[in-house]
Amino acid sequence: MDSRSEAVLATVSPDLATKVRAAAAQLEAQGTWFLVVSGLRTAAEQNALYAQGRTTPGHIVTNARAGLSMHNYGLAVDAVPYLSGPSGALNWTPATPQYQAFVATMKAQGLIWGGDWVSIPDEDHFQMPGLAVTPTRAMQADYGDGGPAALAAIWTKATSGAYA
Repeated sequence: MDSRSEAVLATVSPDLATKVRAAAAQLEAQGTWFLVVSGLRTAAEQNALYAQGRTTPGHIVTNARAGLSMHNYGLAVDAVPYLSGPSGALNWTPATPQYQAFVATMKAQGLIWGGDWVSIPDEDHFQMPGLAVTPTRAMQADYGDGGPAALAAIWTKATSGAYA
């Protein structure tokens, strides 16, 4: 994994990072690399994305306001394969065989793919298994100030199945 992806993975649940790294190792052995574009997001970052295409320029990219995205809890990443090699242009076309192999490898790690969602498919989104698509009230309550201790507690509960 490249340093940019590793920096993003350092912000998310260690279990999620492990699954993403395992997928990366499998894909690299097949000659495919990917970039982890986004991981943990602050409330302000999430709300800015939500505003995009609504009250600010751009395309709508999320239905989730702050607190309603697994990114706010460090339980989701956005990732996309490179067209060729370990850097350069990215393949943003989910219908290509390369992208589908990337998705299959991520899903083989148990990750949930946002491209399977009906309302607004999110083809570069992958999140931890065993959780609701959106954060539960219990997760929201545990979030508190969103600091490291709160996130660590959420990650432990998510991994143990406490939010299932």
